[in-house]
Amino acid sequence: MTTRKTASETSVGATPVKVVDTKKPRKWAEVVKEIAALREAGATVPEICEKLEVSYVLVNQVMLQSYKMAIDSEQVFERQEKMRLGIE
Repeated sequence: MTTRKTASETSVGATPVKVVDTKKPRKWAEVVKEIAALREAGATVPEICEKLEVSYVLVNQVMLQSYKMAIDSEQVFERQEKMRLGIE
């Protein structure tokens, strides 16, 4: 008979927390990676939007990768980042 590991025998490593300066513009490529990570963790699109302060349209575009949603995501993101930071 095989033995099972008990909860005390297993270890779960903490995921490293990335500190982001919210007053500086972010890079779209980095935000896309964060969206993918949150999605894999089971977050919904509205939760991701709220947490990352990104519009629903951009998060949905990344999730669906649909040809029907043909927007220039990077350009839209840059504009929204300027609005979020009060630059424009």
